[in-house]
Amino acid sequence: MARSVIALVACMFLIAVQPCMAQDGSSTAKPQGSDETHAPARFDIDAQPLAKALRAFSEATGIAVLFDDALVASLSTHGVHGNVDPRDALRILLVDTGLEAQFASMNAFTVTAAHVSQPADGEPPSARGARDVAPDIDGTRAQAIQRAIEHALCAHKKTMPGAWRQAMQLWVDDGGAIVEVAALAPSGNDDRDAMVVQALMGVHLPSVTRRFNPVTVLVAPSPDGARRCTGGG
Repeated sequence: MARSVIALVACMFLIAVQPCMAQDGSSTAKPQGSDETHAPARFDIDAQPLAKALRAFSEATGIAVLFDDALVASLSTHGVHGNVDPRDALRILLVDTGLEAQFASMNAFTVTAAHVSQPADGEPPSARGARDVAPDIDGTRAQAIQRAIEHALCAHKKTMPGAWRQAMQLWVDDGGAIVEVAALAPSGNDDRDAMVVQALMGVHLPSVTRRFNPVTVLVAPSPDGARRCTGGG
C-alpha cells in the first residue's frame, strides 16, 4: 500500500510519495535491502545534530544515508519518535534543514540540498507541491486535504500554524474521516499536542486518502501561518 508524507508548512502543503532508504555507511543493525529493513519500525531519535541523527537512523535500519559532513555540520534535527516506516522517518529528520534524500541505489540514499522549482505564474504552493512531487494525487485532492487540515488547526488560537512544529501520522477510514492521530515529533507543548489531536479527529479528507494510510503530516513554523488562518494569505 502506498504511503504519503504531507508537509504542512504554515499551510503550504506538499504531498510526497517516493521510495526511501538510507545510512552513513558505518554499522548496520539489519541486512541492507531486506524486506525487514524497509518495514515500519519504532524510532526514538531525539533532537540533536543532524549528522549524529542520520548515523542513528542508519544503525537502526541498516539502510545507507550518504552525506557530506560539511553539508550537515551546522544543522540539527527535531528528531522523530514513533512507529513509522524508514522513508517517513528520514523525511521527518530532514524537516527544516533545507536538505532532501535522493535515491542513490537499491540500498542507499544521498542527502543533498533540496531542489526548489520555480512555480508557474499564479500557481499556489499547494498545487505546485502536488504536481511536482506526487503526480498520483491530483492538485484538486491535495488542496482539499490542505483546506481540511488547515481549517481544523485554524479553529483554535493555540493550534494555528505559524510558530510551532509537529510531525504526526493520520489514519483515515473508508469515508475519509480521520480516526486516529499519532505524534511522531511533538511540538514541545503537551497541551497544544493534545489540542491538535482533538482538532483533527473526525475531520473529513477526500476518501482516496485512505489509500495512503498512514499519512504523515509535517507542520513547520512560518510567519504566514496565522495570517493565512485569518484570510490574509
